[in-house]
Amino acid sequence: MARKKWGLARTFPLMLVGAIVVGGITVAVTASMKRAGLLAASTEQVRPETLVGEPCPVLTAAEYEARGAKAKQAFISNDVRYDRRFGHVECSVIAAEKGGTEFIPVCQFSGPSLLKVTTAKGAFYFAPGTGKPATVMTRDGVPSCVLVSNFKG
Repeated sequence: MARKKWGLARTFPLMLVGAIVVGGITVAVTASMKRAGLLAASTEQVRPETLVGEPCPVLTAAEYEARGAKAKQAFISNDVRYDRRFGHVECSVIAAEKGGTEFIPVCQFSGPSLLKVTTAKGAFYFAPGTGKPATVMTRDGVPSCVLVSNFKG
């Protein structure tokens, strides 16, 4: 029985598959490195270590509904809906852990008065007060609010 020669017709499909695999790996590694770099830069800019402060007053849904004034300016960032009564906002992300690519959404408010934060886990209500800066970090779908902000506007 004669052996078939390994000519271009037989080796081309193998070379093509090899090139696709190498290209895919290269794209995945490059994208991961870029994402990690962007997260590190964002974390450095937000400076989460400075966002430690007194917790925002928390409201129940009934307490929020009983108020005459509601949070009426809404937007969505990183699959989280934020409603605020007043002020300006600046959103970013910080790395969830050193060197990882998981992130925590962070929104810093100039003076929201009232906040309603809606995630896949439900609606959460905060009452920082008029003119008081606030920062909301959402870990695993649960927001936390503190009365401090690095908002630069």
